Amino acid sequence: MPLDTQTPLYVGERLRDLILCYAGPWAFLPYMRNREDSELLWHARQGVILAFAECAVTLAMVIMGLFPIFGPVSVRFFLPLWLLWCLGMSVTSILQATKGKKHRIPVIHQFVDYL
Repeated sequence: MPLDTQTPLYVGERLRDLILCYAGPWAFLPYMRNREDSELLWHARQGVILAFAECAVTLAMVIMGLFPIFGPVSVRFFLPLWLLWCLGMSVTSILQATKGKKHRIPVIHQFVDYL
């Protein structure tokens, strides 16, 4: 896309809701409040699934951390990488959403239609 192309600039409640869509458990607020806006609802669904996946995988890694062989590897190496990936996906999705685009998070975007 050329640099001089106009992109939608969201302000006010719309911008706040787009940011909340990818802010972990706060994604439920735009999901419950904006049922008529299909674009915002899509972002909220993806944010809810991302928050659920983040919690589930983090919990699984912490439980694996209790075992003597896999514990140090999962907690000290994979857990920080996983959390950095989740943060990167959230930031990238927020930036793309504020430009009016849909950033499809790998694997997670396949479940958006089921929520």
